[in-house]
Amino acid sequence: RESVLSYVARRAASIFPLYAVALPVAAAFAKFRGELPSLRVLLLESWLLQAWVPSETEQCLQMQCWFLSCLVLYWALFRPLYRAISNIEHWGIVLGLLIFFFLAPWLVVIIPAHVGDLNWADRHAFGDNERTLDLAVVTLKFNPMCYGHVFIVGMLLARFRELIAGYAKKAAVVLTMDMLAPVAYVLLLAIFVVPSLRPPAPKLSARLSILLPLQSAILLGLAGLPRATPPVLGSLAMKVNFLERYSYAIYVMQFVCYHLWPYSTVNILFFIFLGLVAVLTVHTIQKPIEKLLAKSPHSIWLLPLFLSFFLVGLWALPEVKMHGEIADHITLEDMVVDIRLPLSDQLTQGRLINPSILFRDDGNVLVMTARRHRRTSRRLSEVRDGKQVSVVEDVWHSQILIGEQSIDPIEWDAWIRGGSSAKGAMAMPELKPWSGLTTPGDMHWNELCLREKWIPQNKTWLRLVVTGPEDSRVFQRFPTIGGPGVDIAFNSYPPLGRNGCPKGESVSQMYLAEGVDPTSPRTPTFGYHLSCGESDRPEKNWIPFEHKGGLFLVYSIQPHVVVEALQDGRCSKQHYSSFSPLVSLQAKYPSVAIRGSTQAILVDDPDATPRLRKPHYLALIHLVDVHTNQYAHFAYRFNYEAPFQILQVSSQLPLFAGRPDGASKQGFAFASGLALRNQQVIITYAAGDSDARALVMPLQRLDVMFADMGDVKLQQ
Repeated sequence: RESVLSYVARRAASIFPLYAVALPVAAAFAKFRGELPSLRVLLLESWLLQAWVPSETEQCLQMQCWFLSCLVLYWALFRPLYRAISNIEHWGIVLGLLIFFFLAPWLVVIIPAHVGDLNWADRHAFGDNERTLDLAVVTLKFNPMCYGHVFIVGMLLARFRELIAGYAKKAAVVLTMDMLAPVAYVLLLAIFVVPSLRPPAPKLSARLSILLPLQSAILLGLAGLPRATPPVLGSLAMKVNFLERYSYAIYVMQFVCYHLWPYSTVNILFFIFLGLVAVLTVHTIQKPIEKLLAKSPHSIWLLPLFLSFFLVGLWALPEVKMHGEIADHITLEDMVVDIRLPLSDQLTQGRLINPSILFRDDGNVLVMTARRHRRTSRRLSEVRDGKQVSVVEDVWHSQILIGEQSIDPIEWDAWIRGGSSAKGAMAMPELKPWSGLTTPGDMHWNELCLREKWIPQNKTWLRLVVTGPEDSRVFQRFPTIGGPGVDIAFNSYPPLGRNGCPKGESVSQMYLAEGVDPTSPRTPTFGYHLSCGESDRPEKNWIPFEHKGGLFLVYSIQPHVVVEALQDGRCSKQHYSSFSPLVSLQAKYPSVAIRGSTQAILVDDPDATPRLRKPHYLALIHLVDVHTNQYAHFAYRFNYEAPFQILQVSSQLPLFAGRPDGASKQGFAFASGLALRNQQVIITYAAGDSDARALVMPLQRLDVMFADMGDVKLQQ
């Protein structure tokens, strides 16, 4: 008698060979792009366990294969369920059980409706796994236990079909079986086409098979009754049964083929290519391996073991540099290096960009923040004012991460000399999501104002959704106190209030959180609005700095406007000044905007800064051509005392530009952090939208860049 393990092994032979080929290929592509998931995720995928761990499910390489995790459980349960259902002798009992399981998915509608939050699952963004809400949504979307009712319904339908076989000769039954599938198809089509017919909370309820009665009708209507003439539609469907194996190959290979496709858009040629790959892999991989496994079914367990070893080895390999990518470590001149920051976090979805750093405890502790960013888009159909309209939704999945690490001076120097691959070089802090950031109303910082624009030419709404805070500046107002907390200034779209977003105020604004513990990012900390600017226009790129215990902000570069922030977020006295070289530059290049880039740091080292021996603040600015989006970065010094006038602007900083992912646009760099450690200046920046880097030089060398006291020169 075949054991459960043997049965599962035999059934797994029909799916695992192709999966075992597609997963390593997908992993190789991800490694090449620097997007390989964590080792934990890779091992879960190797053993088809990815759907069981909600924190990892949406981080997988082959996301579409999550249901294979479910099949393993259902095959293991098949024999006991089969015995139980086979013992049912009356079709009425089976029908009652079917109705029970048809009603089960309605719980995801009834319970949220009862508590007044029907669309609660919409607050989850794909890939997020920090909140209980995220884990709950992912569990309902993917966990095998949440789809067991679908598997049981399939077995009940088979038993129901057997029990009513005696009615096969009745004309009414024959007509019913012939009409069952066509009518169900028409109803499903109407539900998809007519918004008013759609079930409540459709994203989750439809996924959990709230439409299972119609889907069951299609299955029963296509199968017909035993020993009876097959229904008309079923007879036609039988002619394409040979496509079954190829459809599974398409299911597994679709994203592998997408990465092989040489164009950024797909057309009919892509689907022809996908079909050809499916046919090829079925006949050269799936069928031959399946025949071998038929002789030794338990050999199937060697495949996940092979996958595990292969993926662990791939994960352990050093990162692969793509052709044309900026090198890890570049020596520009003696003691001046440009180096890649080996940032890491616990999630693989998105890029870590725009790092900001702070040294404390005499340079022995490094605090770092960065932005995790990725973009997705989708096209929706919505009803507004009784009319059907199209909505193109662009989603920026954004989150600030933070971490802290002690620094060994020897390891730090080794890293500067040879990069992250050098022997004895230090690693960067492991960054964790700043999930403790909350609004003054004690809400998580993830429900923000949306930005929408109506395009009348094609009757389409363009919607921008940003899921969290964006660029951060980390600094410390009271370094002598010695507490764990740091301050973080950041820009973000405003959090939604009780009455939504005020008209015209869905624009980026500046916020501040005080006393953030980098070692405990889950600890609640409030972010409050810095209301120094205008609420109906974008406000960002402010430069925070500490002055005699107070928080000051450079609001504008030219004119140089500095304001003092009060504890409630309001701003008091403003200090105005002007710097004639920047005035001349702006007159020469009217399309160039001059903006702030980083936090400001106090410099009081006459020996290292002979061109400005008195105490002063050092910060960065960037110039951007609003027509071409070309960036140029400069350091600048401003006075220690009010009115904090600009004293000097450096020559242009040699930051490496990187191209945005998958684009042919102009490359760019964006400076995001500035720190000073033992007369060593560290400028952190992002090359393109993916490569986090640092320009490191002695303070004395930066001082030389202020030698030209004439006009600010912009390199073409």
